[in-house]
Amino acid sequence: MSMGKVRRPTLQSTRASHSISKLNPAIRSMALNSKPLWEQKVEAFRSLGLSEDEICSAFKRQPLCMAMSEKKIKKMMGFFVNKLKMKPSMISKSPNLLLYSLEKRIIPRCSVLQVLMLKGLIKHDIGIPSMVAMAEKKFMVKFVSKYQNEVPDVVSAHQGKIEFQGLPIAKKMRVLLT
Repeated sequence: MSMGKVRRPTLQSTRASHSISKLNPAIRSMALNSKPLWEQKVEAFRSLGLSEDEICSAFKRQPLCMAMSEKKIKKMMGFFVNKLKMKPSMISKSPNLLLYSLEKRIIPRCSVLQVLMLKGLIKHDIGIPSMVAMAEKKFMVKFVSKYQNEVPDVVSAHQGKIEFQGLPIAKKMRVLLT
């Protein structure tokens, strides 16, 4: 996806001083990237298995995925593809996943699922995108508070005290988009 496909805006100062953070996210993402930097990010996505169309689709759904650093793109995509065994095309359909903190949100939540799946307390058809996007309070009620007496490790997992090894049957797991 070259910048030629989406015209790169030029930002001119105007009397109304709008900060770049208030611009449309697509314009903001493009304004924050030089053409070579944009192309590096596209190549990072491509190297992790996304096609040109999937990269365009991800950008249309969540323009801020192109505002991320190339390092973060590789780190996030690598986690979802290698640890959770998600198909890259799945991530292009839910690019919001890339905007969450891996260390503070995604890994602790996946660790909770890992503990609960190993104990056979939850099914393996958890929708990863919806689980990651779930409000913290709802996640705590549904997965931590509900099981903390039966499996105290869920609290430790949520606090990041249990290393995430991968979901027990990630290769066979049905990753839902809901």
